[in-house]
Amino acid sequence: MKMLLRFPSYLHEEPHIAEVILETGAKINIDRANVDAVRGELIIDVPRDNVERVAALFREKGVEVRKLMKLIAWDEERCIHCGACISVCPTSVFKFDSSWNVYLEEEKCIRCEVCVKACPLGALACVE
Repeated sequence: MKMLLRFPSYLHEEPHIAEVILETGAKINIDRANVDAVRGELIIDVPRDNVERVAALFREKGVEVRKLMKLIAWDEERCIHCGACISVCPTSVFKFDSSWNVYLEEEKCIRCEVCVKACPLGALACVE
């Protein structure tokens, strides 16, 4: 399951991810990270059997945690199946089916938002 972690600036120097991995034994994959002087924001992928424990430990450490149930909103009625999203997606979330219609494999999404910017009709949006 994907989770969004937001670290305030005062937590940047602490190895919270390493601590959570060691405490839970969970195999956490970092899909996307954006860290600057003000805060850090990460999208991580956590095995379903460890989600609750991992979320609780991050919260105990002062990290804001949100489970990402839906990663991207796709308005299929607006979509003209042009493939702009396919050409820019770094994780191949979007594909053409045998009828040349776009379909998506949402579990691959890392919320980079490149597809949202590339869609000429605004048929894509990141869900908050």
